[in-house]
Amino acid sequence: MMNTILKLYFKLPHDTSFGIISKIINRIAARIVKRVLDRTVPSYFLKTQAQFLNGLNTEKRDKKVIVSFTSFPGRIQDVWIVIECLFRQTYKADKIILWLSELQFEGVELPSLLTDQQSRGLDIRFVKGDIKSHKKYIYALNEFKNDYVITVDDDLYYDNKLIQNLILLKEKYPYALPTNRAHLIQFDNRNKVASYSKWYHNYPIEKQSLLLVPTGGFGTLYEFDQLYQTFDNQILIKELVPHADDLWIKIQSLLKNTQVVTNNRYNKDPISVKSSQLEKLVSINVLRGANDVQLRAVLDYFKMGNLENYKN
Repeated sequence: MMNTILKLYFKLPHDTSFGIISKIINRIAARIVKRVLDRTVPSYFLKTQAQFLNGLNTEKRDKKVIVSFTSFPGRIQDVWIVIECLFRQTYKADKIILWLSELQFEGVELPSLLTDQQSRGLDIRFVKGDIKSHKKYIYALNEFKNDYVITVDDDLYYDNKLIQNLILLKEKYPYALPTNRAHLIQFDNRNKVASYSKWYHNYPIEKQSLLLVPTGGFGTLYEFDQLYQTFDNQILIKELVPHADDLWIKIQSLLKNTQVVTNNRYNKDPISVKSSQLEKLVSINVLRGANDVQLRAVLDYFKMGNLENYKN
């Protein structure tokens, strides 16, 4: 049922299709879908876990698919729901790794609904220090340099075609960086990068572009060689973009002239799990304008101006 509901939700017209009417319809639909999923999905997952004893791929592949994400104590109680979504994919991952900070989880007992999933394939790893949301990609990309690393978030409902959609995009555009959801950078009348809030959000057209920005939380497929050598520089990350992993890794791919590609399958804001959005970076990055500050800091550091050399 969840897959059908999400499919119908993403079939609704894009926010820009009919102006403000589309936005209103989509916001109302998102609230209804969230209520239905929150009430039905957790209990359904618990009843049907026996049908998915092993949530990982068992066949040999030339390139392994590593799903990588992170979480923190404020959300850890509901993370098991996200992992169930990942276990039930039509195209299964070879590894699913949850990276947690030792610093954050000192003295915190992980919920049994989460730890029980280790017997079905979940890999929980603790790391020293805390680089916040950047944990979702740094460690996996350095360990699995010859494989595909797919990043997701710890607080969203994922339908069973999420990974498959990325693999199909990768097969069709082998030199691009595929993402399920992207925003297109816009420019103001002075030819400067417009404020993040003015970008074309949830870009709904299948297209390769240097100006598409993946939102890694809804599924983005990375390869080590498609990113610039500073992608894992934790000193720069903490100084320039402590709360903006998507913008940081976008610039690291841009410095390697790696195009991003998306399509129309997931053209709206994703649906969050239960109360997980109570602690969300959007309140810092978007509502308070921190994305604009952090992006400018990165562009200035790498002397990239206003991206005039990357327009295509």
